[in-house]
Amino acid sequence: MASMPQPHFRGCSRPDDDTLQPRILIVADILLVGADAALLEGIAQALAAAGHHVLTAASIDEASFVAATAPPLLAVVDRVLLATVSDTRSLGLAPGGALVAFGDPGVPLPAHVRRSVLAELLLPLERSRLTALAAHVQARAHRTGRDVIAETPSDARPAL
Repeated sequence: MASMPQPHFRGCSRPDDDTLQPRILIVADILLVGADAALLEGIAQALAAAGHHVLTAASIDEASFVAATAPPLLAVVDRVLLATVSDTRSLGLAPGGALVAFGDPGVPLPAHVRRSVLAELLLPLERSRLTALAAHVQARAHRTGRDVIAETPSDARPAL
């Protein structure tokens, strides 16, 4: 009786191999930050229908708290709130993440905030542009490998 051929795993290790494998970074795709709850709910539903995981926050402080537990890949923040921010790093974006501003274009953004903004949108009119931006940022993070965490082998960790 002929023996069964062993399965061939292309491009990955065998399942019984005990080496550490990189794992996908768990992040919230999009964090919506703004005071208009109805607008945020409508945008969240449109993005969820496109397959994105969406979290909402009413203020920058709440957004910082949410980002500490699940760093977003894309933060979509009201211009009025961004105008008062001294440091956009408090939003805690995931590696490869981006910041998008929305709202009244008459509200000026500080220069340091304007430099860190990927796009400025007028929502809800530009929902499809936001969906395309979210897909682009997600694909860019995947292509560059920023959505993968490489674990440190246990023998390389210092003993406590």
